[in-house]
Amino acid sequence: MNGNFARNTLATLAIACSIATAAFARDVDLRPGKYAFTVTYEIQGERQNESRTATRCIRQSDLSDPENVFTDQAAAATKQQEACSVRNMKSADGKISYDADCSNRSVHVEGTLGSAEFAVVRTVRPRGNRNAVLRLTIRATRTRDCADSSETGFENFGN
Repeated sequence: MNGNFARNTLATLAIACSIATAAFARDVDLRPGKYAFTVTYEIQGERQNESRTATRCIRQSDLSDPENVFTDQAAAATKQQEACSVRNMKSADGKISYDADCSNRSVHVEGTLGSAEFAVVRTVRPRGNRNAVLRLTIRATRTRDCADSSETGFENFGN
């Protein structure tokens, strides 16, 4: 009887773990394509003078990691950085939020999400200085399909 109980308990745990993993690993609910971004920076509570605009191709492969989507960093630069551990991801009813732990910073992202647009506030705190805060407001709207596989990273990122 103990053998059956142990087997059933292990089977139940395996199913529960696979469901939890599948729920965490779900893609960001956003259509791949070319997006027009507007990013506004706030450092230590003070808004910087101008917003920056750019376009970027968000690919299907980017949608498996929210840190590849809700950022102002170019895709090529992001891939060279260390991977951040995403936790507490919630995405429902047009809202998204998550935390990311990286070796040199902690990040909290919260905002709204549609199938072809999003607006999030990204709060970044350096690991060595918890009093320093960088807050980015990122708004993006899908403009079209990506032209081809060479279309990556941000284009025309500036004022």
